[in-house]
Amino acid sequence: MNTVASISNVTKKFDSLVALNEVSFDIPEHSVFGVLGPNGAGKTTLFSVMAGFFRPNDGEVVIFGEKDPELLKGRIAILPQDAQFQSNIPIIDQLTYFLRLMGRTRTEAVRETVRSLELVGLADVMYGQAATLSHGMYKRLALAQAFLGDPELIILDEPTSGLDWQSAKQIRELVKTLKAGATLVVSSHNMEEMRELCDHVAILNRGKLVKNGPVDEVTGLSYAVDCVLSRGLDEAETAEIRGIGGIEKFDKTGEAAYSLDLYSSLSKENLDLALKLFFQYLNDRSVFIRSLVEKNKLEDEYLKLTGGKN
Repeated sequence: MNTVASISNVTKKFDSLVALNEVSFDIPEHSVFGVLGPNGAGKTTLFSVMAGFFRPNDGEVVIFGEKDPELLKGRIAILPQDAQFQSNIPIIDQLTYFLRLMGRTRTEAVRETVRSLELVGLADVMYGQAATLSHGMYKRLALAQAFLGDPELIILDEPTSGLDWQSAKQIRELVKTLKAGATLVVSSHNMEEMRELCDHVAILNRGKLVKNGPVDEVTGLSYAVDCVLSRGLDEAETAEIRGIGGIEKFDKTGEAAYSLDLYSSLSKENLDLALKLFFQYLNDRSVFIRSLVEKNKLEDEYLKLTGGKN
C-alpha cells in the first residue's frame, strides 16, 4: 500500500508546553485515517503542522513526497474545528472566490462550487448568507469548502461535532464516498463513529503517540459481541461453547447475558464458521438470541491507553 504522508519524530512546542512529542506514523493512500485522543492530546496541533500552519520544532512531515507546504497547495484541504465565513456575502460568492485563488476561471469555479454544495446538501441555499444557516448547515458549509478543488488529502477536525444524528450520518456516508478518490484524516470523540469510518488509527495522549496501525491490529480482536439469550446456560453448555473452534472467551455477564470474543487471528471464513457453530449450538437447544450488540473494541483500547479520558 502506498504512503501519502509520513510524520517523522514531529515535536511542536508552545513556550514550555510540548503539544507534540516525537510523533511518528504513516498514512496509507485511500484510507480513512483516524486520529484519536482526549482534549489536549495534540490532535489539532498535529493537523495544523500537517497543513503547514505551524512549523515543527523538530522532525518533519512529508506529504506526496514534498516537505515544503507551499508546494502542496491545492492538493491538501483542511476543515478546522471553528471554520468561519463572512456573514453578509452570498455563500456561492465566497466559495467561488476561494477557487479563483486556486487559478480556476469563473465558469470553472462556479461549476465546482455548485458540485461541492450539492455533495453536502446545501445547493438550495447557495445564494443565501452564512449568517442565516443553522449550526449543522454551517458545519456542512465548512465541509463544502474543504472539498473544493478535488484535494488528494482531506483533513477533517471533528467534522460531525455538534451535528444532529441525521446530519452526522450524512457526513459519515460522504466521507466513505470520498475515500475512492482521496485520503482522509479524521478526528472525533465519537468512538462508534470512528470504528465505522476508519481503517487505520493513531491514538495520541498528552502529545505522544501511544498506538497506531490498522484498526484490527490496534483493537486486537476480529469480533466481540454482547448477547442476551432467551435463558441462561448451565455450566456444561457454557463449557461446550468455549470449546467451539475460534472462540477465545465466553463469559456470563448477567442472568441470561454473555460476552463472546473470537480470536483475532481468524480469517473471515473461520470467523464466519465460528459464529455459525455458535448460533447452531444455541438453535439445537432451542435457545434464542434476544439481542446481539457488537462491542466497540476500539473504544476499549482507547480508554485503556488514555487512562479512561475522552
